[in-house]
Amino acid sequence: MDPKLLIHRYLIGEVSEAEANELNDRLVHDAELRREFVIAAAMDTGLRDVAFEQAVDDAIKPATGSSIEPAGSAATQTSRTNAFAMILFAIAASILAVVLYSPAWLVPTTDDAAAVATLLSTENAAWESSLPTTPGSDLTPGVMKLVAGIATVRFRSGAEVMIEAPANLVLISPMRGKLLDGAAVVSVPKPAIGFVLETPDGYVVDHGTEFAVKVSGEGKPSDFEVIKGEISVHLVSTGENARLTDRQSASISQQRLTTFDGQLAERSLEQSPQVLRVGTEGRTTSVIRNNKRKKRHHPELLMVKRGAAGPWDQRAMCSFDVSDIEFDAVKSARLRLNLVPSGIGFASRLPKINRFAVYGLTNDAKSDWVIESRWEDAPGPEDGVLLGTFEIPRSVQRGSFGIENETLLEFLKSRSDQPVTLIIDRETGQIDGEGPGLVHAFASDSHPEASGPILEFSL
Repeated sequence: MDPKLLIHRYLIGEVSEAEANELNDRLVHDAELRREFVIAAAMDTGLRDVAFEQAVDDAIKPATGSSIEPAGSAATQTSRTNAFAMILFAIAASILAVVLYSPAWLVPTTDDAAAVATLLSTENAAWESSLPTTPGSDLTPGVMKLVAGIATVRFRSGAEVMIEAPANLVLISPMRGKLLDGAAVVSVPKPAIGFVLETPDGYVVDHGTEFAVKVSGEGKPSDFEVIKGEISVHLVSTGENARLTDRQSASISQQRLTTFDGQLAERSLEQSPQVLRVGTEGRTTSVIRNNKRKKRHHPELLMVKRGAAGPWDQRAMCSFDVSDIEFDAVKSARLRLNLVPSGIGFASRLPKINRFAVYGLTNDAKSDWVIESRWEDAPGPEDGVLLGTFEIPRSVQRGSFGIENETLLEFLKSRSDQPVTLIIDRETGQIDGEGPGLVHAFASDSHPEASGPILEFSL
């Protein structure tokens, strides 16, 4: 393979073990290739950021009214060219010194060549990530999605990023990452000066410091605060940038960069649309096909299960009084159910995705059901109309689920003069047989931690 291509593949982290060995042999025996490798490595470890910052300075100087030198003057261009060359020479020389006096070339000969970071530690962490989530694991480029807890990632450059859930951190290279959303504290030692952390609207270049960043998501402001040291914050859309030192802060949005002395003020909460909530007032229950309620049911849980038409099938019901709702002012309606662990059965006996259906009772003969109803007396799907479905992965046993659609709203409107019964049934069965598949459970009004079924009306 062409040696220049080998160097390129090494620097972007795509080199294979065989290619790394080939590059290693070539570097040992080819002095000219060693020089090319040194220059390429220097450029990859920081000069792109230096050049970009210089280009930004050039772009904004006319707008700042600077009269030191005209933007296109020969003196200015010569000065910048010389400065850039000096930086290149210094970085290349430092790398060359390390290389020449090392007993072996620094080209990995294992799969570690692709790793850009290590998961240093976690605290009560829960992940939704395809990358390894065990502390001590090597991490290749990709997205780390932290849904709960705290985690610290150490990039190969030495930069450490402590993220707080919920957060999405993209690992790009040993000297670069991107925080899509969430909060993080970044610590950068001297060897990692120049580390870049991108956000949806800009990026920050660290000049040897510790700083905090909060990203609210795409299209929303990102906040930066220097704890100690110095950083430069860049807004991509306008080319603006600002240098911050100890206890200075900045905020960037799509079109604006604002700096502050001291800490940023805490952001106020976004106002949600007005919502009316209606509970069941304790009118909830579950039924089981074999009617063995005492041993299989608990007043805190609404149990739902489907086997192979076996004796352990279960479904849940809940009733709401919506007579006080002014439906002319209602824009949408949602049924909210809080999933909690039942402790019964094996999730591995279920499909990876399980579908649940919500029916609205229309058979008035079954509307007088009671908490202790038997299976044959209780309303079922055949006694109502389908209002909607939702899905739950078998690996999930906590969370908020339900339906929100026009069909639900119209059904509630049509029966607002009487108590409304909703029936929750699991449509998907077990992978095979009748065995101990997982029983899904939703919190009832009696649950000590989660709220029972709720209808939410947005006005």
